[in-house]
Amino acid sequence: MAKPRGKRIKEQPKEAATAAAAAIAGVAAAGGKLAWDKLSGRGEEPSRAYRLHEREYVPDGLRRVARGQLECGLEDLDGEPSDNLDQAVHESRKRLKRLRATLRLGRGGIDQDTYKAENAAFRDAGRRLAGPRDAAVLVETLDELTERFADELRLEDTTPLRERLVRDHERQANALRKDESALESVRGELDRGRARTAAWTFEAEGFDAVRPGLRKVYRRGRKRMKAAAEEPTTERLHEWRKRSKDLWHALQILRPADPRRMKKLAKRTHHLSDLLGDDHDLAVLKEFVEAHPRVLRYKATREALLAAIDRRRDALQREAFDLGGQLYKRPPKRFVRRIGRGWEKRAAGEAEPVAG
Repeated sequence: MAKPRGKRIKEQPKEAATAAAAAIAGVAAAGGKLAWDKLSGRGEEPSRAYRLHEREYVPDGLRRVARGQLECGLEDLDGEPSDNLDQAVHESRKRLKRLRATLRLGRGGIDQDTYKAENAAFRDAGRRLAGPRDAAVLVETLDELTERFADELRLEDTTPLRERLVRDHERQANALRKDESALESVRGELDRGRARTAAWTFEAEGFDAVRPGLRKVYRRGRKRMKAAAEEPTTERLHEWRKRSKDLWHALQILRPADPRRMKKLAKRTHHLSDLLGDDHDLAVLKEFVEAHPRVLRYKATREALLAAIDRRRDALQREAFDLGGQLYKRPPKRFVRRIGRGWEKRAAGEAEPVAG
């Protein structure tokens, strides 16, 4: 079965809440720092900003960005995350996804053995936290669907399904709470990863350190969109979604190249990834309903729910392809060249490497 993406669970309307639902409601490098502190003079925490800074030495900036995500991830899991496990897991997984996107952006300049090892380590760490989030997202997806199609899907008819999804989430969450070694393993990986960032070496400087990675991220997203257009399977659409999210994160990191334009472009790319993510979540919910037909008391309810899923997915896909056609209309070289020119004009500077 395909996996749902991460999102937060909203509280179900009080009139439909159950005891089970109530349990889940409401969930929802020091060197790089020194280099930027000398340039910024601002009181905020620029060392953790998920973007490069103007006049920042790019390899140091990428190491700083990665280290910031690792430090934030450690804080998310610090103390007693079991008290608010969903939030801690949700935030930590976001950090790990941003971290891997940072690696992909720097892939053309970073040592390839380092890239492969780090990407695998952070991927595996995220998977250890996947259970509760994958279960929680199905509850949220059902809630959003029943709210959108309130005239067709009565809450009292879909409540048995929601209760089953809530129980599955609670089972996954309790398993992770009891498995202290899993959380400790992720903490250890984040901590070791933070230390390893200092040893990341790059074969290029300036925009050349990210140019190949950005071109590959954009090209892969473009190819995945075309593949999904030819055959819009759940797998192909999900692959496109992952690659569009890589592009969103890359645009966030490279925002100084043209702050206003990049902010707007990143916002639109984020919307695209959300459209595709919502589509994927609905596909996973449909798989669950079809695999557990007896969860819903009435066949008519099941058929109405599946029909609503199909209609919503059709609308999401049409909007995604329309937006994707606009975002990916330029050839990769042209897309990257324009951002590169903006970087050289606005963000490139004389900053020296920390070790220099």
